[in-house]
Amino acid sequence: MEVLVSVLFLIAAASFLISAAAQEIDRAGLIGLGALLGGLAVVQLVLVLGLRRGKRGARELLTTIGLIVGVPILVRRTPGLSVVSVVMLIGVVLMWLPTSTAWFQRISPKPQNKWVRLVSRTVSPFRKR
Repeated sequence: MEVLVSVLFLIAAASFLISAAAQEIDRAGLIGLGALLGGLAVVQLVLVLGLRRGKRGARELLTTIGLIVGVPILVRRTPGLSVVSVVMLIGVVLMWLPTSTAWFQRISPKPQNKWVRLVSRTVSPFRKR
């Protein structure tokens, strides 16, 4: 799903850059938006590679990007980008379903809390060995 979002961002970036080339006025905004969406697509693709390897950090970053980018676009109801934001938010929800969470836990188990680890290593005089 996130690969689809990256492809949609690349298409939107190309669209803005082509529109900028066709216009003679107000090019800077279209070029900037095209570059921003292109960069976001590249970041998404790099994080998807980490996601496929089971990296929990990639899932958290993709969730953050999805919420920071997807919600404002959806609220503003930008015609072309609203579809991208809906797909992005669906991808965020899919990454946090119980089956996905179980897969991430199996592939990359969450490390034990350092305080719990410290207490478990402490030798108690009442504990039998």
